[in-house]
Amino acid sequence: MVSFVKNFGLKVRETSTGSRMGLWDGGKFVFEESSWEPITYLKMLWRYGYGIFKLKSYIDDMLTKFESIYLLQNKGEAFWTVSDLLKAMNPQFENDQRIKTGLGFKKLGFSDLLVDEIVAATIRVNYGQDLMVHKFVGSVSVAGATGDLWAVDGGNFRVAEKLLEASEAQLVRDRVVKVSTANNGKLIVRRQGTNVENDKSDLSRAYDIVVLAAPLQTNSDSSIDLSEYPDKGWPGPYHHTVSTVLQGKLNHSFFGYSEDEAMPDEILSTTGGLFFNSVSRIQPVDLTNKERISDVWKVFSPVPLSDSELDLLFIKYNKNSVKVNDWLAYPHYARPPSCNHFRIHKNFYYLNTIEWAASAMEMSVIGAKNIALLAHKNYFNEPVRAARHSKAVHGLEGKSDDEL
Repeated sequence: MVSFVKNFGLKVRETSTGSRMGLWDGGKFVFEESSWEPITYLKMLWRYGYGIFKLKSYIDDMLTKFESIYLLQNKGEAFWTVSDLLKAMNPQFENDQRIKTGLGFKKLGFSDLLVDEIVAATIRVNYGQDLMVHKFVGSVSVAGATGDLWAVDGGNFRVAEKLLEASEAQLVRDRVVKVSTANNGKLIVRRQGTNVENDKSDLSRAYDIVVLAAPLQTNSDSSIDLSEYPDKGWPGPYHHTVSTVLQGKLNHSFFGYSEDEAMPDEILSTTGGLFFNSVSRIQPVDLTNKERISDVWKVFSPVPLSDSELDLLFIKYNKNSVKVNDWLAYPHYARPPSCNHFRIHKNFYYLNTIEWAASAMEMSVIGAKNIALLAHKNYFNEPVRAARHSKAVHGLEGKSDDEL
């Protein structure tokens, strides 16, 4: 992502400058950052002990191992499965998909308080779920909360726009309804068409290689017809998240503050069963925007917010400003991933299988590059590397249900 931004002449926009975070347990703030960084570290040390530094060290080590994938891909390495890709980075990453986050972090010596508050809060804001998700996605979630976050000036989508432009590809804006294989081995992509009666001749096209870059969801009616191909466990349940963006004034009293006190700009819930997962002040994506609208908030919730719930969170808000997006945002990580293969059929590939390891922009880019390398090697009959199974991976038999 860094190289894309640099190569396309885009600008980086920091996302956390001057903002303060608070952890909310449903009745009170259990932790709040200070506007002065040294005080924040002292407060974290007081509540969580030296485990907070151990957590940073753990994440730094994980990211160092994670970054090995870039060297492998620069050498042209490709992998048939997500498991092989993870094991090539580090065998423990594949192991981590078979243990729950809460148990996994506590087995590493992290305190219950740190795991139940800090780790749990990152998972709730990033994935709308809890400590029952597998430990690899839990680690990615924590990494996203502890690292130096940045965004793209004008919106992250500009990277995709620039990539599409640079590829000189022909973009057809239509819905694909079916993929099948012709007798000559070509892949037939059938699209819905805007006018079926007058556009029948252009509804199907044959391709040498097809990449499906959209999630196959068991709880959605938008799945593409792939009935011709054997099911290898690609579809899976995706998790609902509702994003509500509005302009308004936060209700200080709901969070135990007086109106003249400075509240955190980002409120992360640590507890399940609340009507919201997080409340965050957001800024314009455009660095040059001089007419910035103040008090714009984003609320993540498990279901759409009712008027009474919005009235609890906000003293007043512009009802015309409310934008609600209810979507199946990422996999539901309640079980070890069964979705693992990058290839559906010969020369037919599935990108979103990597989301079952962890859903993130960087993961999607890594998966996309793996498929590009894999498709090239497969099409020209070049060998594809298979990662060896480590002893650590084979040592999982006989583990309890809490660990698997």
